[in-house]
Amino acid sequence: MDKTNAQEFRSNLKEWMDIAESEPIKITRKSGESFVLVNSEQFEKMQLELARFEGLTKSLIDSAQGRAKIASETSTSIAFANAKARAISAGKKKAVG
Repeated sequence: MDKTNAQEFRSNLKEWMDIAESEPIKITRKSGESFVLVNSEQFEKMQLELARFEGLTKSLIDSAQGRAKIASETSTSIAFANAKARAISAGKKKAVG
């Protein structure tokens, strides 16, 4: 991860954005507060990975606390049918505005 300060970042915004296409940039203010500039594709991948890890963690906790059941062919079919119905209904919602 490359690093810069806020003043240098403002002075050379285009160059830093070009660098951020391939690697994150840590930008630090005089106060010590810092931010990370990352391209949107990389950010979206990070968000998906985080959601996946949160789901895995929840599943592990449920299993450890006895809230998990052994899946049957019927329960799996029902779960997939429900997920498909939710995906289809989400796709049919229209944006307002």
